Amino acid sequence: MAEDKNVKKKGFLKGMKLELKKVIWPTGEQTVKSTFATIAFVIMVSLVLIVFNLFFNWLSNLWIRSLSHEDVINNVVISSGEVEKVDGNTTSGEETSVENPIEETIVNEEESEPVVETSGE
Repeated sequence: MAEDKNVKKKGFLKGMKLELKKVIWPTGEQTVKSTFATIAFVIMVSLVLIVFNLFFNWLSNLWIRSLSHEDVINNVVISSGEVEKVDGNTTSGEETSVENPIEETIVNEEESEPVVETSGE
């Protein structure tokens, strides 16, 4: 069995040598040209991706700014169920038509017990 493995290895190595002799290797000039072509292609693709990245970043910033300007145009900011005007005056006493106000606080049952204050006397 050991001889079979050695024969297979020698046969494989001989076959590999024969195949490598059939390969047409590029000249040094061809290798340099191919290398520069590859580097130039990578740089061009990188520049295109940078331009796309900058464009979409600008577009998303424009979109975010337009969303924040809608609140200013309506002159109303809605937060935690209260309606506030942009100048800071709260109008929570007035009836408003706010659909599904955002609940920002969650009341814990243990913390919601009434606290009895006693005087220091």
